[in-house]
Amino acid sequence: MQLIAFQALPSLQKEGLPYWIFWGLLLVILLLFLFIFLRDKKLRLRLSSFFAGARRRSVLLRLRYLLRKERQEKEAALKRLGEKAWDSDIPVEGAETVRAALGEMVRRRDAAQMEGKNALAEMERHHKRLEESNALIDQKLQERRAQKQPLDELLKKKRDQARALKKVTPGGDIDRLADEVKREIADTIVRIEKYEHQIKEAEAEKRDYAREIAREIHHWKKRKERVQEHIKQIEARQGDLYLSLGQILEDNKMESQELHDLYAEIDLINGRIATLQRRIGTLGG
Repeated sequence: MQLIAFQALPSLQKEGLPYWIFWGLLLVILLLFLFIFLRDKKLRLRLSSFFAGARRRSVLLRLRYLLRKERQEKEAALKRLGEKAWDSDIPVEGAETVRAALGEMVRRRDAAQMEGKNALAEMERHHKRLEESNALIDQKLQERRAQKQPLDELLKKKRDQARALKKVTPGGDIDRLADEVKREIADTIVRIEKYEHQIKEAEAEKRDYAREIAREIHHWKKRKERVQEHIKQIEARQGDLYLSLGQILEDNKMESQELHDLYAEIDLINGRIATLQRRIGTLGG
């Protein structure tokens, strides 16, 4: 009986609600939610307010980004306006202090640039000195090695001769020849050691001079880097002064044909900025 019940169990488990009843119940539940939503005005208003607020915040973020970009463009245009007026030597009423400061910055920049050129010239001069010194020492080394090479060959030959004599039966002439070969070997070694000493001295001189020149080049390189950093600071200050001069020109509208295009560009940017500010104000930003 237990076996029969166990075998019948899977067929019972397969029986259940048809799929169409499940989907029908789900549809009824969704319709109930829709009905509640349509009848509940406060719920609809809250949902509408939530989505409208999200859209408004998104629009505000984009408008503020565009406003920031326009202000950056205006600042760049004002700097170009001030720089153009300075380069063209256009007199600007009320800008005497700014023009005096710009003159001082130009003087400092020119002096720093000259110092940078001098530092670069010193670096190049030391590089050239090192190349010339290495060329002279390499020539000396080549000469000493060329002078030493025949002695190396002679020493090898005499040592081979001395080894050969040791295999011969000693005797009067053989002993004298062996002694003579030994003296020649000793004399050749002395002469070789003299050239080796000269070669080592030249190599040491080359290394020492290279270290000395490297220190000098490092000094001038650091000086050049400091000068370049100083020039960057001066140019940044110049940019601020060009901006100040451009703002004075925008306020006073000094008449000049050379500045006409820049005035027009700034007016267009001002119009776009005003439009963006109005839209941000309308959205409560």
